[in-house]
Amino acid sequence: MQKPLNTRQKKFVDNYILKGLSISESVRRAGYSIKSGRVEDAASYGCKLLRQDRVRAYLTKLKEKEFSKNVLTLAEKRDFLARAVRCDVRNPDADLVQEVSESESEGRVSKKVKVVDKLKAVELDSKIAGDFYSDRSPQVSNPFLFIVSLSKQADKPMLEQGIIEAEIVSDSAS
Repeated sequence: MQKPLNTRQKKFVDNYILKGLSISESVRRAGYSIKSGRVEDAASYGCKLLRQDRVRAYLTKLKEKEFSKNVLTLAEKRDFLARAVRCDVRNPDADLVQEVSESESEGRVSKKVKVVDKLKAVELDSKIAGDFYSDRSPQVSNPFLFIVSLSKQADKPMLEQGIIEAEIVSDSAS
């Protein structure tokens, strides 16, 4: 088990990752004293800190935590897509507008607003919901699949009478 970070090391990483400060500024604000006072020396010391295993482990942990805060949840994605499909094109929400252009002709100014593609939004939502079964076998998409096969040995008179051999296959998983 690794020894925990000391206060200055933890402060250095917090300043660098959470506050977005430069390496040299993070070193300075963490309380390290660089005798020369030069930024280059502080940055060099910060790089040396970043190569330490326990500092690197803490840095990775913080990055993952920050990343997970910024990732959209499934509910947020589906909510956005639903709003895109249902938006009123005459008065769309600002985050659904992709492009605005104005043109002037004969003293009249016309404004053209391009919003998120509704059909694309429906398609993406369907993919998220799992409505496309291209990656699955047909039995999964249709549990009551009827397979009708014409027998190779079937006589022509049987086909003319409307008699066809059929096999009903049901999905055993359901």
